Amino acid sequence: MVSSQEEARTFQRVAPSQSVADRVVTEVEAMIKNEALVPGHRIGTRQELCEQFGVAPATLGEALRVLRARGSVDLRPGPGGGIFVADQSPLIRLAHSVLRLRQTGAPVNDVIKVLDALDEAVMHDAVLNRTDADVAELDAVMAELTEHWHDPIEGLHGNWRLHRRIAEISPNAVLRTFYLNLVDYIEGETAGPSSEDALAVPGFRQDTDERLRIHEALVEAIRSGDVQQGRKAVLDHRTLGR
Repeated sequence: MVSSQEEARTFQRVAPSQSVADRVVTEVEAMIKNEALVPGHRIGTRQELCEQFGVAPATLGEALRVLRARGSVDLRPGPGGGIFVADQSPLIRLAHSVLRLRQTGAPVNDVIKVLDALDEAVMHDAVLNRTDADVAELDAVMAELTEHWHDPIEGLHGNWRLHRRIAEISPNAVLRTFYLNLVDYIEGETAGPSSEDALAVPGFRQDTDERLRIHEALVEAIRSGDVQQGRKAVLDHRTLGR
């Protein structure tokens, strides 16, 4: 059973105080979502939005720059112009959903489950696409990881450096990007003072000699170029459902 304390551990971050422009961005995006506004829907003019949110034109301009950069709105000049809901690509919508995890929070175990699922694809790519230079760098990272394995802080950081370097071998930009971002989330939220606090997985210890051998096997599988060896290594490595 997962304790209530473990359940409470999420990726939710304590956000710094939002600026007025940030709050406008948040409110506009919430309005688009909550009212299910379709692409092309006219939100209003600059003057109308300044009055609606009670902000100065310069503040609204700052918010609109952020909203345009996120692909949330389009600005159209001239008669009949104004601020419109943008037609976002599926990838942009997906990216925004991931970013919202920072605000809404997600149980650590949920994110680890996703990372475990992606590990097999990442390893498959690494086994098939690694170069001699990749293997040499993995050996260097592994040597450093071995040296600091039982250190509760440096060992954990070394673990994630190894996983990042493995993921960087993948030629699949989508897989690589999502994997690296998940690792960043997990490392940011699980950097506890002891290895027992590192992951919210009951009965799991990160710093055992068995876990070190499992990580060595990941590197050896990549070196071998053997897909089946890589699959076995990644299944042995799986954190949840072992």
